[in-house]
Amino acid sequence: MVLNSFYFLIFFILFCSIYFLLNSKGKLFLLITGSLFFYAFTSIPGLLILLGLILVNYFSGLYIANSPNKNLLLVVSCGINLSALFIFKYYNFFFSEINSVFALAGMEVNIPMLHWVMPLGISYSVLQAIGYNTDIQREMQEPEKNFLVFANYFLFFPKALQGPVDRPRLLMPQFHNIPSFNYSRVIGGLLLITWGLFKKLVIADRLGIFVNEIYGNSHDYSGSIFLLAGLFYTFQLYADFSGYMDIAIGTAEILGFTMFRNFNKPFAATSVTDFWKRWHISLSTWLYEYIFNPISLLKRDWGLWGMGYAIFITFLISGLWHGASWIFIFWGMINGIALGYELVTSKWRKKLFKKLNKNAARNISIAITFIFTILSFTFARSNSLEDAYYIFTSILNFNSPSSISDSGFVSLNLGLGIAGVVLLLLMHWWQNMPDWRKVIQEQALLVRWSVYCIAILIIINFGILSGSGFIYAQF
Repeated sequence: MVLNSFYFLIFFILFCSIYFLLNSKGKLFLLITGSLFFYAFTSIPGLLILLGLILVNYFSGLYIANSPNKNLLLVVSCGINLSALFIFKYYNFFFSEINSVFALAGMEVNIPMLHWVMPLGISYSVLQAIGYNTDIQREMQEPEKNFLVFANYFLFFPKALQGPVDRPRLLMPQFHNIPSFNYSRVIGGLLLITWGLFKKLVIADRLGIFVNEIYGNSHDYSGSIFLLAGLFYTFQLYADFSGYMDIAIGTAEILGFTMFRNFNKPFAATSVTDFWKRWHISLSTWLYEYIFNPISLLKRDWGLWGMGYAIFITFLISGLWHGASWIFIFWGMINGIALGYELVTSKWRKKLFKKLNKNAARNISIAITFIFTILSFTFARSNSLEDAYYIFTSILNFNSPSSISDSGFVSLNLGLGIAGVVLLLLMHWWQNMPDWRKVIQEQALLVRWSVYCIAILIIINFGILSGSGFIYAQF
């Protein structure tokens, strides 16, 4: 059940019609019931796996807090979580590669593949579980003794598909005292959901028509059309992912919860380092807290190179987390190398930019970062390393570029796609963007409802209402 589907709309309306009639304790019970239904709708076996992990982590948190050997218990709990993730997400990739290596050596080894459905949101659940147990081991978090609260934190349905990777110390306490109905908060949440649906249905899915055609049949095209596809994919991914986050955060806001903000004007980033502080912030900060910091501390004797090593390993793991394929592994390495380069050349680049006008230096930095982002996402979107090689060599070949008309991307889709990108950029650079909902809510009744109706009509008329899944859900 995806958040932009008709099924979810019916589910959420029925859920809220009961939810707001209950007290805080009743809401807590209904939340876990609704979340269990949400997960079971996708896969009952997958839900059972997640419930097993919830039980493991509930008791591991209690034992870690009261044990004299916290480190050992933390290692065991992390091992169980990572083992589950490996079995469902990485087993087939890892052992198919082993089979291939043996085949190249002329040995007939056929390790069987597993054909299990990956539990919904297991990648995010495992990250949250590791973070929860680590915080308890560091004595930054008290173990949650209320199992209902603990289970709600892990299964909270608005963040099931793509996060955000909320910290337990931020989200978990909110389940202890769920607020009552708040009209302003509900309207604010609905506005955020509407904006998220617009980004997903009108912008992302419209751009996806062109992007999917080019990358799905890459060898049928050549030349600079891949640059346009990379540009469109970058905005498609942003509109798709941030659109989901708007829907998820808006849904949580209606229910009385505040979740982690996951984006902060990423296309205004002045470096790759800055970009990853603005894009998928909940994951970036998780990687920083639980992978980069421990590794850099372990390698502190290496000085600057120790930090570079920690960055590279962190992004290598980030690439592997995003997908069980060599494409994502190399994508993580590319970003790790870029951040390492920025770290090593930081002083030199500062001296260089001091010679330029401040605004010019900033604009050049933004442009370079944006180009790197497009090329990086172009690599990640490729279906294989072979396709990636063809695309990048073809970009440099200006002899026979394909025309956009070759893709069948009709003028309506092109116009709507470009208009959507322009609107995204306008909202992106609006300095008071966090307050746009408040601005609408403060208008006169006629103005407010005119905005609501126009927004809904635009989504219905220009959105692609097929209920397609979100891109990041595959990760």
